[in-house]
Amino acid sequence: MKKEKGVTLVALMLYIIIFSVTIGLLASLSSYVYNNMSNINSNSISSEEFNKFNINFVKDVKESKDAIVNSDSNGVTIVLESGNTYTYRIQEKSIYKNKEKIATNILSFSAMATTENNKKIIKVSISTGKNVDNPNYSKTISYVLRYW
Repeated sequence: MKKEKGVTLVALMLYIIIFSVTIGLLASLSSYVYNNMSNINSNSISSEEFNKFNINFVKDVKESKDAIVNSDSNGVTIVLESGNTYTYRIQEKSIYKNKEKIATNILSFSAMATTENNKKIIKVSISTGKNVDNPNYSKTISYVLRYW
């Protein structure tokens, strides 16, 4: 008989099985990477929203000696002596500085004004993200108003 070159049925089946397993592994790996990238992206967006609020608020707190904090069913309002007003609107899940929206996707926001050692302090708790049960970013900070 002549030398016949070709692929046997058994070899063809092995090639198909190996190819299918390889494609399956690549699909599950790419799905895993895609899901993690989505989580990383939403976490970074959440911390950015906090930073937007924080940058504005720190600047205004340093310029103010006094502040008034009001909470009601619609949200929280902080009125600083400098004339700037920060408003958290629960329904919009947003924080406004005066009438300009500065942060979105705010799940919860609370503020409390206190005095310690003759220094006025505003304690702010903020949570960001899209899921109330599992916020992406949560932080509580005490801001000291200008006292000199």
